[in-house]
Order: sequence, then C-alpha cells, then structure tokens
Amino acid sequence: MDDRGEFSSEPADAAAAGLSSGDEEAASVPLSVEATDEQVDHIRQLRERGLPQTAANGGVDAEVVGFGSGDAAGTIYKNYYGAPAVDPVDGRVPDDDLNELRELYVAPASYEPLVEHLKRHGVAVLRGAPGSGRYTTALLAVRTAMRTGVVVLDSEAGVRRLVTEEGGLRPSRGHVVEGDGTQWANELRPQLLIRLREATYKRSPLVIVVDDQVPRGSLSGHVVEHEMAEGMPFRVLERHLEVLLDDRPVDRRKLLEHEVLRADLRGRRSMAEVAGLARQLVRRVRDGDDVDQIVQGLSAGLRDTAVKLLGPPRKEAAGEPVKELSLWARAFLLASVVLHGKTLSRVSRESHRLAELLHGVRSPSSAPAMPLFEESVRDWLGHSDVEFTDRSGHPVESRHPECLVRVSRRGMGEAVLEVLWHDHSGARGPFLEWLDGLVVRSEEDIVVAAAQTVGLLATFDWAYVHEELLVRWASGRGEHADRRRFAAAWALERAVTDPLLAPRVQRLLSLWAQRRDFQACAQAAYGTRIGAQFPAEALNSLERIAGAGTRSVWASVREIYAAGSRAQVLERLARWSASTRHWLRDDAAKCFQGLSRFRGDRAVTAFLKEPRSREHLLILGRRTLLSGSRAHRQCGWNAMRLWVERAGDEPGLDELVAAFFAELPESGAESDRLRERLAFHLRLWSHQLPDGETAVLIKSFVEEKWSM
Repeated sequence: MDDRGEFSSEPADAAAAGLSSGDEEAASVPLSVEATDEQVDHIRQLRERGLPQTAANGGVDAEVVGFGSGDAAGTIYKNYYGAPAVDPVDGRVPDDDLNELRELYVAPASYEPLVEHLKRHGVAVLRGAPGSGRYTTALLAVRTAMRTGVVVLDSEAGVRRLVTEEGGLRPSRGHVVEGDGTQWANELRPQLLIRLREATYKRSPLVIVVDDQVPRGSLSGHVVEHEMAEGMPFRVLERHLEVLLDDRPVDRRKLLEHEVLRADLRGRRSMAEVAGLARQLVRRVRDGDDVDQIVQGLSAGLRDTAVKLLGPPRKEAAGEPVKELSLWARAFLLASVVLHGKTLSRVSRESHRLAELLHGVRSPSSAPAMPLFEESVRDWLGHSDVEFTDRSGHPVESRHPECLVRVSRRGMGEAVLEVLWHDHSGARGPFLEWLDGLVVRSEEDIVVAAAQTVGLLATFDWAYVHEELLVRWASGRGEHADRRRFAAAWALERAVTDPLLAPRVQRLLSLWAQRRDFQACAQAAYGTRIGAQFPAEALNSLERIAGAGTRSVWASVREIYAAGSRAQVLERLARWSASTRHWLRDDAAKCFQGLSRFRGDRAVTAFLKEPRSREHLLILGRRTLLSGSRAHRQCGWNAMRLWVERAGDEPGLDELVAAFFAELPESGAESDRLRERLAFHLRLWSHQLPDGETAVLIKSFVEEKWSM
C-alpha cells in the first residue's frame, strides 16, 4: 500500500508561466508509485537541474556524488575532487590518486600521532568534525603505515565482516572505514578494538573515522583527535596553487595576496571546498582571465554586492537625493533568485505576494513604503542584478511574450539568500511562509526550486529551518501534506551536499524512518541523492519502513538502483523475497518488475554476465514466480516478458536470457510447475510480441537444456 499523493498543477499558473500544452502536461506529473518512467525521469531532472551549481565544491563543475559504487565512492569523494574508480562494497584506492593527494596534502597536527599509533597498535579511531580533512588524513596515514595499498571498507557490510572469524581485512593492505551516521560508531567498545588490533597489527592497519559527536567514553586510549588548525584553509589553498600553478608564479602571488580571496576563505567550511576553490582559480587563470575579475567573482565579492542590493538606501551624495530602495524591488530580487529561469509574469506575481508578507512584519530590518504606481519593472531591474532572456538565453525586452528572468552572475543567488538570512533576520519568517506557499500552489518545477531554496537556507541555520519548516512539512496532515513531504525530502537532498550537515541529515532520516508520522518523508528522501550517496543506510531504513506494512518503498529503491548502487539493491531484494513479512516480499516483486523496465547500462539484464548479481536475480526470480500471491507472480511474469522483448533488440542478450530461464526451475513439484508456466508464457509471447521469433528461440533453447 502506498499513501503518497499526486501533484496536480493549477491551469492558471501554468498559463501564467508561459507553458505550452506539452509543458503544462509535464507540470502535472504525478509523484506516485504508479508514475511512468518518463514522469519519474522528469521529476529527477527538475531536481538535478538545481543541484550542480549549488553543490559542486568551490564552484567546480563536477558530479557531486560518486555514484556507482555505493558508500565507498561517496566516502572517497568527500575528500578530493575527482572520485577514483572503486569496486563495489570495498574499494582499493588507486595509487595514482594517493600520490596526487600526497603532493597536495598539508599535514595537520594529528597526522604524525595517527601514523605512530598505527605503527604501534595497528588500529586507531580518528575523531574529528566533518569537513576538517579527516578522510584524507586517514588515507595518507594508512598509506604511510602500509605502503602496499589502501582499501576503503563499506561502512556497513565492511564492518560486519570485520567481526566475523574470517575477518574483512585484506592482508598487506591498509584499511579505512567511516562511521558517520552509523549506529555501530556510537557503540564502539574497547573489546572490539583489541580484537581488531590482534588482526591488524603490522599486517593490515585500520583507521575508523568518526565525527566529533561520537563519545570518547572508554575509547580514550584508542582515539586520535583530529582538529583543523588556525590558518589551515589558507595553507591548503597555498599548497594547491603552488603545485597546480608552478609555472605561473606571478599569477599565484597575485591571487594569494588578494584580500577578497582571504575573505572568501573565511567562509569556506571544509577542506574539500578549499581544494575545489583552488581548482576553480587554476582553471580560470589558465583560461586567461584577469586575476582581479576572477577574485571579484568569488563568494566574498558576491556577498558585498548582495549587501548593497538588500541593504539600507544609500545616503545623499553632494546634495543630490538618492531614491529609496523599496520593498517591491527587494521582493522582486528575492523572487528572481528562487524562481531563476521562470517567466517575468510569474516572478513579478510571486514578488507581490512576498512583498505583502514582508510588509506585514512588525519589526522588520527595513520596511519602506510600498508605492504601487511610482515604480516599474524597469526600476526593479536596476536594483536586482538580473537579466531578461528568451528560452535560448538571448537578451529580450520585458514585453517579450516569453521573457524569462535569470540572475546575471552565477553564485549571486546564494549570496543574496545568505545576506537576507544573516543580515535581515526579521524577514526569515515571512520568507519561509512565502516558500511554503509556493510548495502548496505551484507546479513541480517551482516546488522543486522552493524546496531546494529551503535546503540551502538549512545550510545557513539548520536548527531554525528544521524546527520552523522541515518538521512541519515532513509530518503534516491535510490537503497539501503530500506536496510538503516531497518538498521536505528535496530540501534535505540539497542540505546533504554540505559536508558538515551530511551526518546530521543521516541521523535525522534514520530517526524519522522509525516514526510513523515521518516515515513517508524519510522514504521520499531516501529516493533522492541521499539514498544514492548512502545506499546501505538507506536500504536498511527502507526495509524497516516496508516491513511495518504501512507503505510501499519500491519507488525509492528504484531511485537508489538508478543512481548506481545496483548490485547492493539486487542483493537486498533477493533477501526481501525470502522474508516472512508479506510487505517485504510485495516490494521485492514490485521492484523486480519496475527495475526490469530500465534499459542500457541500468538494465538488470546487464547483470546476467556477473555471477554474484546473477545469483541474486535467480533467487529473486524464483521466489517471485513461485510466490503464493497472484499479484507477485504477475509482477514476475511481467518482468520476464520485458526481458524477452528486449532480447530481440540487443545482440547476444537472447542467449543470456535463455540460459537464465533454463536455470530458474530447480527440482521438485514447484519447479515442475514453474517449467510448465514458463513454457506456456514463452508460447504466448511468441504470438503477442512484435518479434515473436525471439521467444521461440528462447523456448527451444530452454527445453533443450531441460531435456539434457
């Protein structure tokens, strides 16, 4: 059962936004388990469109999450730009990547104590704040202690194997495992570390990385504290520029001596951000950009501009009065930031609503008069640092029928919101109220924009946004509850890209997954990049939700699979299909059918060549097709039909599918029944499918195998 609702756009809003009939249809995409693949892809694209420019470290255009290898890839990516290729579950870090890290690394005070601790004891707990460079320190310390290679363990499966008799450590390799957001990190005991010490000493050193919220408790003799020293961001930047601009000493000196750059560094909260900033600077220097222009485009320079745009009116100069900046102009700027790329008619309409909310504040930071007929859109434009374009990005006049409003400079929108939040505290409540209004009355692209704005605000002030809006969105009831739940999920998806908030978001969702009023929101959140970045944790929580029988979670599992953690998802589904809980078996069957719709690299048939995942598919297929539930069996046969249909289009796939079908029945009466049903369906599909010949060939191969 799934009680998630659907989004339906308002025809009036769609028309005001300048949508064509096709766009209007897309705006009403339902967010439900029954949504088509095209509809789901549409929603995913809307979300991803707003994430890269706000989440890429230091403004670098890059993939934000290391999709493809689950937790290990996400762990490694947090530390440096350019995630290395790793194997599923555990990942051997390539030596070239470690050498690059070593060249750019600035060792903190904790580095040498960690190396010495590993050499003496073999195992260490590195405790420090997220973003302080803990993982890089752990990787390089392990590399120093064991020069033959470093392996990053899966944060869940890897730890479970560590406590088995065989152990999960690879001899003559160093190991790193993260504990952020995991239950076991808070339950570490000296006995486990002593046992691991016996296994690791001088053979396979291990560093367990935890955040600074994990209690030291009785682990004091095993913990190495990691702290970011004063001035470390500048030292890291200096080292990166020294290496990456070794042939441009003049440009390097100008950059490092620029006061705006130093001010910008004070706003960087993690070493990954500093490394990303360095690469951004290097790229622009090598592109031939002027150093002054490069620096003025940084967040510190953008913030100065944002302060002027939102701040109090300028004083009179040389006896010439300066026109006061009205609340209308400020509201238009804020609406343009949130609704970047939307039509002028929509932006101006929403700016009116925002201005009315801001004007009603009893003690706002600034509440000038609201002269309705003394200003025009052109007046607002002069105070907003925005531009009018058509859909192709070409400049147009405000009277153009498809005039879109765009923020002129990349990063300016984030700077404006940061200044609003910290310098004009009286506007916080009305601004959140306006964003809530966008969520309950708008089409999907605006809902996504509003939700991601809330996620960005959460990185400025987590406690305020969490208490005032996220909790209400996640647990609310009533007419617009479904919209608000999805908005909360998408806000958390934006917030989790901040390395300092990631552990907090993980812990919050783990708690929400256990509370009935919040489970729908947690489920939706795990169907975003959060689940893609932390698949093991997400699947554990989704299993808890599905097992309770309150809702289906297969749509979220589909998104985790699509993001890259495919082998982990198939293994989990095989386990669910054998569960004693009906609802887990139900979701396993729905997932089997739903995942079979994927084509290309994401197709489940791609795993027919991989023994381990193929075995999971066999288990999942057998249990679904032999289920006592008619609905489950129908899901299985629908999946098999999709495979046969695709086998006619992809060379070589027919043989793989035929071999798989031949192995589905094992032995016994149930398997005999499965053989009969499989032969029947292959005959049926040979008549129903456009390419019936493929079904005939597969049937001949299968029957030949069975007769041997």
